Amino acid sequence: MSMKKLSDQFYVGPQIEIDDIEDLQISGIKSVICLRPDGEGAGQPAFEALKTQATSLEIAAHYLPIVPGQISDAQIAEFADMVTKSPSPIFAYCRSGMRATALWALHQAQFGQSVDDILAVAKSAGHDLTALTPRLSAAAL
Repeated sequence: MSMKKLSDQFYVGPQIEIDDIEDLQISGIKSVICLRPDGEGAGQPAFEALKTQATSLEIAAHYLPIVPGQISDAQIAEFADMVTKSPSPIFAYCRSGMRATALWALHQAQFGQSVDDILAVAKSAGHDLTALTPRLSAAAL
């Protein structure tokens, strides 16, 4: 399992398996957000199976399926609500971690973090969000 730090309270990564939930708990993660629609890839565990394991280990689990490249303003708002109401630190995942990073970035822009800082943090986690710059700038207004 690969986990990249975007902030002290927020991490992103690729698809996890049921066995990874215990590793997340050991790492101190208190909440998990799945951004990958069920059935998107062959062999992908169903969210409900991951949620059952997470709940048994006292980790909050949330499901916000996002189609790649189609993050809506409503989804950003729902994500913000999940982040605000969930115990942290939080781990969000999708297929590669890119959607999770993009959603985090759009959320951060709304709270006044500079676009340059957001892009630098995303890049340090291995995700180039340059294409999102216009939307990040608009979100910061």
